[in-house]
Amino acid sequence: MIGSSVLAVGLVLVSVAGLRGWLQGRQVRQGEDRSAELRLQVQKTEEKMAALAQRLEQVDALEERLRELAQLSDPARRIAIGPVDGPEADQESPWGDREHPLLRQAREHLMVERMDGLLDEANHQVEQLESLARHFEAMQARLASTPALRPTKGWLTSRFGPRRDPMTGRNAMHRGIDFAASIGTPIISPADGSVVKVEEQKGYGLVVMVDHGFGMMTKYAHLADAAVRAGDTVRRGDRIGSVGMSGRSTGPHLHYEVLVDGVAADPEYFILD
Repeated sequence: MIGSSVLAVGLVLVSVAGLRGWLQGRQVRQGEDRSAELRLQVQKTEEKMAALAQRLEQVDALEERLRELAQLSDPARRIAIGPVDGPEADQESPWGDREHPLLRQAREHLMVERMDGLLDEANHQVEQLESLARHFEAMQARLASTPALRPTKGWLTSRFGPRRDPMTGRNAMHRGIDFAASIGTPIISPADGSVVKVEEQKGYGLVVMVDHGFGMMTKYAHLADAAVRAGDTVRRGDRIGSVGMSGRSTGPHLHYEVLVDGVAADPEYFILD
C-alpha cells in the first residue's frame, strides 16, 4: 500500500517536472518567435528609414539646385520628423509583458503606417521640386536665348518702323534699328544661339544671322568682317563681327534686326542694357 502511494507520488512529481519543462520550453520558443518577429520588424523599419533618408537627400539636393537657378529667398518646405517609435528590442512597452498581442500588433502597424506616410510625403516633395527645377531651367534657357543686350557701341540713328529711305527718298518700312559707329567696332551676340548664315546679301552687304531658339532670330548687316561661321555656337557677349559699310550704306553703321517667328519686331523692346 505504502509502495503504491510512493509510486503515485513519484509519478506526480515526474509529471510536474515534465509539465514544468514543457512550459519552460514553450516560453523559450515564444521568446525566440518574439525575437525573430522583432528582428524582422527592425529590419523593415531600417529599410524604410534608409529609403526616407535617401529621399530627403534628394530634397536637399533639389533645394540647392533651385537656389542656384532662381536665387530663392525662402527655403523649400522641409519634412518635420520627430522620434519614430520603432520596435527595438531594448524599448520596453508601457504595458510590459502584459501587453495584449493584438494591441502590440496594432501599435506596430501604426508605426509602419507613419513611416509610409513620411516616405509618401518625401516622394511628393521630390516630384514637386523636380517639376519646379525643370520650370526654372526652361525659363533660364529662354532668358539666355532672348536678345537683351545692345549688339554694339554707337549711336542709335534710325528706329524701327516706317521712314524715308535715305537712298531713294521714298517711304519704306525699316525692319530693324541702326547704330552708327566707326568701322571695326566690335559686334556681339546679345544672347545664346547658333549661327545659321554668314553671307553677302543684296543691299545688306555682309550679313550674319543667329538662331536663338524659341522662334527668335537676329540679323546683323553691313558688316566689315565676320568672326563666326555658319554652324558656330555663340554665347551672350561673344564677338560675331565688326561694324562696316558693306552693301547699300551711306556710312559705317550696324543694321540690327530681331525676328520672332519670322516676323520683324522692334529690337528696342528687347534691349535691357
